[in-house]
Amino acid sequence: MRATASALSELASLYGIQACYAGADGSTQIADTEVVVALLRSLAAPVEHPDDSPEALRARQLADARRVLEPVAVQRSGRASQLTVTLPEGVDPREVRLSLYLEEADAGYEWLAPRLVLFSAKEVEGRRLGLCRLDLNEASRDPIPPGYHRLVLESSELNASALLIAAPACPESGRAWGAFIPLHALRSETDWGTGSYSDLASLGRFVSALGASMLGGLPLYPCFLDPPADPSPYRPVSRLAYNELFIDPTVLPELATSPEARHLLEDRGFLDRIAAVHGSLLVEYEEVSRLRRQVLEKLAQSLFTGAATRRRAELDNFTASHPELVDYARFRAGLDRTRRRGADAAQTGGSDAGEDPAFGYHLYCQWAAATQLSAADATVRLYADLPIGVHPEGFDPYSSPDSFVPGARGGAPPDAFFSSGQDWGFPPLHPERIREDGYGYLRAVFSRAFRHAGYMRIDHVMGLQRLYAIPEGFDAKHGAYVSYRAEELHALVALEAHRAGTVVVGEDLGTVPDEVRRRMASDKMLRSWVFQFESSSTEPLPCPQPDVLASLGTHDLPRFGTFLWGEDIAENQRSGELAPKQAAAQRAARESWRLALLDAVGAGAPELSPAEKTAAALEGALLHLGASAAELLLVELEELWGERRPQNRPGTGPEADNWRRRASLSMGEIRADRELSGLLSRLDHLRRVGPVPQRGGVK
Repeated sequence: MRATASALSELASLYGIQACYAGADGSTQIADTEVVVALLRSLAAPVEHPDDSPEALRARQLADARRVLEPVAVQRSGRASQLTVTLPEGVDPREVRLSLYLEEADAGYEWLAPRLVLFSAKEVEGRRLGLCRLDLNEASRDPIPPGYHRLVLESSELNASALLIAAPACPESGRAWGAFIPLHALRSETDWGTGSYSDLASLGRFVSALGASMLGGLPLYPCFLDPPADPSPYRPVSRLAYNELFIDPTVLPELATSPEARHLLEDRGFLDRIAAVHGSLLVEYEEVSRLRRQVLEKLAQSLFTGAATRRRAELDNFTASHPELVDYARFRAGLDRTRRRGADAAQTGGSDAGEDPAFGYHLYCQWAAATQLSAADATVRLYADLPIGVHPEGFDPYSSPDSFVPGARGGAPPDAFFSSGQDWGFPPLHPERIREDGYGYLRAVFSRAFRHAGYMRIDHVMGLQRLYAIPEGFDAKHGAYVSYRAEELHALVALEAHRAGTVVVGEDLGTVPDEVRRRMASDKMLRSWVFQFESSSTEPLPCPQPDVLASLGTHDLPRFGTFLWGEDIAENQRSGELAPKQAAAQRAARESWRLALLDAVGAGAPELSPAEKTAAALEGALLHLGASAAELLLVELEELWGERRPQNRPGTGPEADNWRRRASLSMGEIRADRELSGLLSRLDHLRRVGPVPQRGGVK
């Protein structure tokens, strides 16, 4: 039994499973044996029962020992980089020829001097293997430029290669601030029930004129919006494609060549439907999607069936550069025909967009969305958001099945906020197969993410190192962490960020190992700093450190006013999340904090109304952050007019109207609000003059 348990533990480690980990309270958590076996099975280990572990371990150790090179190597600018090379018996290190095939080299490759240094040896199945060290800094004649290169080792008896990721640190930002509002919430005087890329561009021009350097609006990836809609931006259909819901059909040039579309936009019944969703307090995703599609289908058809034009040539060039979006359009067309979701419903569509209207529609939408998103990014750099996962029935698991772990779901273990843990419902990435593929899928994901962004938030940045995985048949309390090659994934992020000139912010809130934050600092990745988490009754106006993006809250937290007055505590008690005694204790602690904060910002006078106190506390906290050393400050616009409804309440379902809340003010009203503009102008001034050493806040 002891030998079997030891073999299972070692086998799990070789497959990247952390069966033992520190919980949120610091206690040691040990995954159940059944959980470990189930995850090993999902990772394609040949085990059905713990008794299979010794033989599976022997086979894995043998395969690892015979591997000459790991499939991926990393070279970080300014850092030493050494690789271990395993040479078969009889291969002389001095006879091994090394070649580095540079990604952008016209000549195709650069010869490297043979610098394999034998430092050890081991016996495997009766054969002696030599362990050599290769120092990339010494082997290359010149500094290795950033890029995806190919390292090749050759001799008369040997031929092995590895992907070499050469990456500098992430770009640095400089002191700046930005605005945030979910694009689905954005209102305009002419919107169709949700914001559009045109609205995003309009708001970008407004905040840019006030000094903002960035504008954020949640992840902008496609979602399943046919009934029943699944609008969560953190479970997208694909992390490679664009969200067609936010296309503005009224500015597309094809409107001039489509009398059918123009007629529809003049139809009284159609306009009444637009008016209905325009006036709704919530986004009616299914109806908004139908309205957009009715027009966009006609515009696509006019382009694909009409005469050859410059616009058609532009679309052809776009699709030639993005074959993954052609495949995505076929995938969505297949789902349209079967009216179901999932890989088994995705029948291959036609190859001619003119003959297959559904395929043509989705292809046209990808081009239109990418073009309009790029135009919005040109008004002010976008603060984009990369979700950690994708919908299990989406395009990415269909097109890159080997990149994902079948029979498992990503999530989080139990903590103080979620005593039962969290099940996020998306398939984790497979830690080994993504490496063997040269990170092809992830390279495409990061390239797409940084393409239209000056700033990028990486959701659950710890996922670059490890992700809590829940095997099929188990709940969120019964899972274990699966490890990834953090050095390699960080290099991928840094290289793509460098190529795009994008500042990277990691979402590192909650229980995060110190090693994650050390890597972030080494890569010049900014951390996330949230006032709601950091402020306390003893230090109501805490000072964020320089290497962060600071904000009052996040889309997953109660609004500022709600939190200030403890309304979230009452809501949690009503829902059963808090017992009466727990709620009472939290109310007492919250009141102590509220009084300290109001006193710190000079708003503790009893004659002030609750609304006046809330406004003063919000302004005081924001100005304090504006004057702080934080490199970036993100201002959630809805907070500035006292919004109390959250965009998302984690752990709740459709009854909470998550991701459906529309803003109380339209863009016209935002522009006309002098107090709002005045506050943002004061923040801009504080950002420009540099950190103000004033712990008591800025008045």
